[in-house]
Amino acid sequence: MAFRRSQWVAAGLVGSVAVATAVAITLALQPSGSAATGLSAAPLGVNVAPWDGLYTGSSAAAVQPLLSAAGIKQLRYGGGSYADFYNWQTNINVGACGQSGPSASGCTAQNPLGFAEFSRQARAVGAESLVTVNYGSGTPAQAAAWVTEAAQTAGQNVALWEVGNETYGCWETNDKLAGAPEYYKGYQPSVNGDPDNATCPETAQGEATGMRTLATSYAVNAEQFLKAMKAADPSAVLGVPWAFGPEVSGSEVADAAEWNDTVLQTDGADVGFVDAHYYPFTFSGATGGANPSDSQVLHALLKIPSLQASIRQELASRDPSATVVIGETAVSNGSTTTGCAPVGAVFAAGDVLSWLAAGAQSVDWWSLNDTANTGASCVSPGSGLFTSATSPRPETPYYGYLLASKLAQPAAELKFLTTSDPADVLAYQSWRPDGKHVVAFINLNPSAAANVTFPAVPGLTGTLDYWSYSAGAQNATHSNVETGTTPAASVATHIGLPPESITVLETQ
Repeated sequence: MAFRRSQWVAAGLVGSVAVATAVAITLALQPSGSAATGLSAAPLGVNVAPWDGLYTGSSAAAVQPLLSAAGIKQLRYGGGSYADFYNWQTNINVGACGQSGPSASGCTAQNPLGFAEFSRQARAVGAESLVTVNYGSGTPAQAAAWVTEAAQTAGQNVALWEVGNETYGCWETNDKLAGAPEYYKGYQPSVNGDPDNATCPETAQGEATGMRTLATSYAVNAEQFLKAMKAADPSAVLGVPWAFGPEVSGSEVADAAEWNDTVLQTDGADVGFVDAHYYPFTFSGATGGANPSDSQVLHALLKIPSLQASIRQELASRDPSATVVIGETAVSNGSTTTGCAPVGAVFAAGDVLSWLAAGAQSVDWWSLNDTANTGASCVSPGSGLFTSATSPRPETPYYGYLLASKLAQPAAELKFLTTSDPADVLAYQSWRPDGKHVVAFINLNPSAAANVTFPAVPGLTGTLDYWSYSAGAQNATHSNVETGTTPAASVATHIGLPPESITVLETQ
C-alpha cells in the first residue's frame, strides 16, 4: 500500500472555512452522549475457507501483517455454503463424494487449509475464530466432536460456533429435510442459488408453506446440534442464521419473519448470537448503467441502523441476550468490480462502522481472497480483500477496513456523530481504551464535496493525525491513503470532505 505524507490544507480536505474561535476542550474519560456502543474483543473480521490456499505458506506470510495492520481480530471459517458439506475430521469436501461417487476426482482431496492450520494462522495474528459446523450433511455427534477437539487442543479455541450457513435457502446442502419432522423427499441444492429449483420446498409447496418446512426442519434438527455442542463444552457460544427480508435485496429470503420466529421460538434458549449476512445488492460487474450507481451503493449504508433495530426488536421477544454478528458482507452477492475501485473502500468503511455503531458484535467481510484476480492488480469482478497473486495485494475494501480500524478497536466506545448533512455524510466518534479520541467522516456523494458542521467532540484536542482515502486522489491501483497532521482547532466543529471519501482524525 502507498502512504503519502502531505499537508492537510494542501490535500484539500478541510476547505477554506475559518474557525473564528478555538473551542477549549478538556480530555474526557468517555465519549459524550449515551448512545455509544462498547465494542467486542473482535469487532472486525473476514471469511477464510478450507479451500483457501492463500492462507497457507508464503502467501499467508504476506497477508498476516496486513490483517494485523487492519485490526482483523475475527476469522470466520467454513467457506459459506461450503461449510454444509465439509467434514472437518477428514478435511474433505464430502459434497463431491455425494454428488459424484467416492471414486470421483477430488472426492478424497484434502483441502489446503485444515482446521489445525487455520487455527495456527488465526492465533498468529491474535484473531478469534468463528466456526460454521456442517449442518447440511453432518451430524450432531460430528459437530460435538469438533467442539471437544477445539476445547481440549491448545491453540484451537473457538470464540463462536454457528450451526449451518444460510440454511434458510435452497442453495444449501440440507439432508435433514428428508427426515423428521418434515420428511420432505427429493430435495437437491440448486446451483448458484437458482430460485427456480424445482426440488426446493418453496417452489413445490409455495413460499409460505415451503418456508415453514425449511424453518421447522432446521429448528428441530438444529436443537440436537446445539444441545450436543453445549454438552461437549458448556462454555461454547452458539449461533444460528438470521434471515433478512426484501429490505436487503442481495440477502433477501422469502418469508424471512417465518424463519426467524420459528427458529428462535424453538432454539432461542440455546442461542447466544444470530448471524446475519448483509449484501445490499444483487448484481455483477461494474456499477452504473443497468447496475446500481456508486451513489446508490453508498447510500444503502444509511439503512443499517434501522436494520439492526429490526433484528433487536425480534430478539427482544425471543432471545433478548443474543448478540448480532454480521458473518458475511460485501456490496453484492454477485462478483463486482467495486473491489477494484474507490467505492469498494468507502463502502467497506461505512459498512463495518455503521453496523458496529448500531450495536453489532462483529462484521466479517466476504472474503479474504479474490480468486478472480490472480495477478498483482485488481481488474476482474470479485469480492476479496486481497488478490490471489503469489504475492497477494490488497483490493480496495481492505483500505476501508484499514481506516475503520482506527475507530473499531477491541473494547472501544463507538457511536454515530451527527453532522449538518445526514443525507450524504456518515460520521462516527470513538474513544479507545488507550485514551485516544478518533472521528471519521464518510462522504457518500461521488460527485460533490461536502462541507459539514458537527458537535464539538470532547477530547479531540491538540495536534491530530489524519488519514484520507478519496476517489479523486488515487493511484492506478486505487490504494493511496494520504496521511498527515492538523491542529484540532482547525477542525473543531467544521470539516470539508472530498467526494466519495473517508477521512479519519485521531488525537496523538
